[in-house]
Amino acid sequence: MNIVQAPAKFLSADLLARFIAIVGDKHAITDPQAQAPYLLEMRDMFHGHTPVVLRPGSVAEVADILKLANETSTPIVPGR
Repeated sequence: MNIVQAPAKFLSADLLARFIAIVGDKHAITDPQAQAPYLLEMRDMFHGHTPVVLRPGSVAEVADILKLANETSTPIVPGR
């Protein structure tokens, strides 16, 4: 298995809180064990790293996440 290096940019606690606020605590996964299924690609060749997995429930939430990511130059990876 290949391990992908963690992103060079560190997310501040404030920025992380802003992302989580978009979807709410219930739809933000911060526990590494609960994140595990989201961090493996389908061939099981690469393993990602993230401080949070966001599970938006609407198109508006997706748009807000992308807007904040764009404004703060925060890389995101869409999932399944």
